[in-house]
Amino acid sequence: MITPQNRTTREMKINNVVLVTQALKSLGSATKAEVAAQTGLSIATCGAVLNELRLTREVLALELEESRGGRPAQRYAYNPDYFSVLSLYAQGSDAAAQIIWSVNSATGASLAQGEVRFLPLSLETFYQQIAGLLADYPNIKALGIGLPGVVVKGRVATCDISAFAGVDIEQQLREKFGIYVQADNDMNYTAYGFYRSSCAGETAPVAYIFKPDVPCLGCGMVINGQVLQGASQFAGEVSNLPYKDLDKLPVAEEMAKVIVSLSAIINPATIALSGPKISDALIPELTERCQEHIPAQHMPALIYRPSMRQDYLQGITELTLNNYNLHIAFGN
Repeated sequence: MITPQNRTTREMKINNVVLVTQALKSLGSATKAEVAAQTGLSIATCGAVLNELRLTREVLALELEESRGGRPAQRYAYNPDYFSVLSLYAQGSDAAAQIIWSVNSATGASLAQGEVRFLPLSLETFYQQIAGLLADYPNIKALGIGLPGVVVKGRVATCDISAFAGVDIEQQLREKFGIYVQADNDMNYTAYGFYRSSCAGETAPVAYIFKPDVPCLGCGMVINGQVLQGASQFAGEVSNLPYKDLDKLPVAEEMAKVIVSLSAIINPATIALSGPKISDALIPELTERCQEHIPAQHMPALIYRPSMRQDYLQGITELTLNNYNLHIAFGN
């Protein structure tokens, strides 16, 4: 008798696929037994999933393990060429802006990076740049976009580059290029990239504060490995803290107030600081100011980041990879 496949059974199979692919990416290459140990699934289940993924070339069969007296075990790896990801962000304002981009393999390896001046400052210019990169790298199947503003469910609510304001950027790009697209603000991506590069595995909150030339602080937060978005994607808008003339204060005083506020609210273990008005030499003064209000045992480690570029690109790439893999598995 054939038992109808219900939704629960289907979801369990999909979840098994996600676990196996994540394990292969984490391990680099592995045998069925090693995948089973990593995922908690049975060896038989792992074998069935791996065989299915081999048929689509999502997983590659590598060399056999050296025999230790029994039958040599087959090694497997996730296919880095299964697809590519384009990570791209616009930075600046209406006065001047740049487009920064990178292309990465399905396993996250960097394939290419670059930057161009964003002129003229229009959606057409932005879309032309993306079209050119898609033509140069035809294996791109997923696109992650970062913008200096507030992005809510794919729509840009506000942006330092006014051409994007009010635009449903995700929908427009999906319709235009027919690929998976996700968009978010600069600080969420940057905070996640910093977390992955410097605090991976940390369950305590981690924050990233950026102080630009213009009077508008940005902040992103990661808690238990997840970006804190908030109920309406407003989390991290620290410029709205109720301090009078916050943006007119000396940099050290302004930053200290924000750090103390974050410490009282989310109690981060680490706070990264970046921006043209921040330097490594400022950290001791910030620490001293903060310690006037934060007991020593609650004081976060303050880390200076000379540039947000690599944190930003890594955050876009890893979050886009994670979400696109789920998109592939669940088909939505």
